[in-house]
Amino acid sequence: MATSKRESRRSLARPIPGASWQARVCDAGEITARLNALWQRYGEARETTPTSPNGQGSDAPWPMVTARAATLNLIAATRTKADADRVRQTIASLSDIYPSRATVLIADPGQDTGTAPGMDVRVDLLEQAASRGRPAIVFECVTVDVSTENERQLASIASPLLVPDLPDFLWWSADTADGGSLFSELVSISDRLIVDSAASLHAASAMQTLLGFVCAPGNHAALSDFAWGRLTPWRRLTTQFFDVPAMLPILDLIDEATVTYANSPTQSSGFTSALLYAGWLGSRLNWRTPGELLPVRGDPNVWRATLRAGAAGRQREVTLTLRPTAKLLASSTLLDVRLAADGGKAGFFTIERLDADEISTTSDSPEMPNMVRTVFAPLPDEADLLGEELRDFGRDPVFEAALAFATDMVPEGFRGVRRR
Repeated sequence: MATSKRESRRSLARPIPGASWQARVCDAGEITARLNALWQRYGEARETTPTSPNGQGSDAPWPMVTARAATLNLIAATRTKADADRVRQTIASLSDIYPSRATVLIADPGQDTGTAPGMDVRVDLLEQAASRGRPAIVFECVTVDVSTENERQLASIASPLLVPDLPDFLWWSADTADGGSLFSELVSISDRLIVDSAASLHAASAMQTLLGFVCAPGNHAALSDFAWGRLTPWRRLTTQFFDVPAMLPILDLIDEATVTYANSPTQSSGFTSALLYAGWLGSRLNWRTPGELLPVRGDPNVWRATLRAGAAGRQREVTLTLRPTAKLLASSTLLDVRLAADGGKAGFFTIERLDADEISTTSDSPEMPNMVRTVFAPLPDEADLLGEELRDFGRDPVFEAALAFATDMVPEGFRGVRRR
């Protein structure tokens, strides 16, 4: 994956020296007691550390000017230690919003189940260095590791670890189809659920699972998807084509949409992002899905659907094509989008990623002939995506409408992903 300039400058929250603890435990009470002891020691060390004339500690491991994060609880559920390491790195890379307590849960099917009862726990106080007049931020990270046979313990231990009176976020970093009872129990104690459908090995199942969650009765957690978050610049740039009032009628003439998405065997697929982009277009423009996506004859990697648009008596066909690419630049999302209106007579519109930091747009129509722009739109990493989701507390009806439209198009059992 290409690295943007912004990512290369990202600073990490670091464990504070002396503010860590790890052991094998059997209940959450011991974890809470150890956290309290770490905070007490941290506070005592700051009070007794000599201060230099500039207000900073003299060779002290403890930051002198700090603020304790008091924003939200974050539970991150993983299936492997490698995923847990990635999740911890992502949390440490957050730039301007931090959980008061992050609890990383590991239920690893490959872990030895012959060990003694209990869970392997590590507790750290992390510090994000001060910047731009902001004090250093200190927050907690708790890692709990069990075998899948004992994963029921994870839900029972996660709830007591939630800091009271704060919103509770669940980041399910595993495949959305790999949930089971742990998923259900964690969702029941959460206000918001964050997933990444791009990580699913079975696209149809992932979309159907997410739609089923959204449509379930009752007052459940709000849903968000990193695959949708990656589409933010693509949706914004699409709408900008039609910001001029004279361009609005062309929206009703769009009859071709081609989306090129990432399908690298070594990375997450951009197929669900392509589906959600098509679902966004379709739901906003009142298209209809009389049939599902079908493989293009002679090229089974390309998928096409014939949609319907327009009111009764004035209906027209819209051809949607989803085309994969192995180019790493697409990076789990889209490489380009091409729209045509009235077979191109009313206009052509293209959005294309040029590199890790820039996207180019081209429009050519009778109302706006041959306009080319290049905009700054860095590829988001997981910390960018997670940070955006941690600011959002409510449901997103536009995303939910796009999800419903997209799910209608996916053939039953379709994977949409080719990996080694």
